[in-house]
Amino acid sequence: MSCQHCQELCVKYIIRTPDQLRKAIRVAKAALSDKTLSEIHTADNWNQYSFNECAEKMVWGDIVDYHFACNRCETQFVLGAETYHGSGGYWSPENEKPSSIIDH
Repeated sequence: MSCQHCQELCVKYIIRTPDQLRKAIRVAKAALSDKTLSEIHTADNWNQYSFNECAEKMVWGDIVDYHFACNRCETQFVLGAETYHGSGGYWSPENEKPSSIIDH
């Protein structure tokens, strides 16, 4: 369950283009900067670049798989994409299934 601090981030955002991925990265970076979110490091690290490198240089590898949590209510979020084949990705609260994403 989200709180008033992360409520605006609780959207399912489908990513189909590099510009949409850049937008999702900028949103996550802003939420980290204002201390709404913290990055969570997972056991499965598919990323070629740290999130900081990704956000600062707008570079990413074939797989984008970054995880975050609200610093107040601990709601978790995921930014995931498969860029090698261009199949796209998503930003979503982690408890939401990517298959239920609504295109914006």
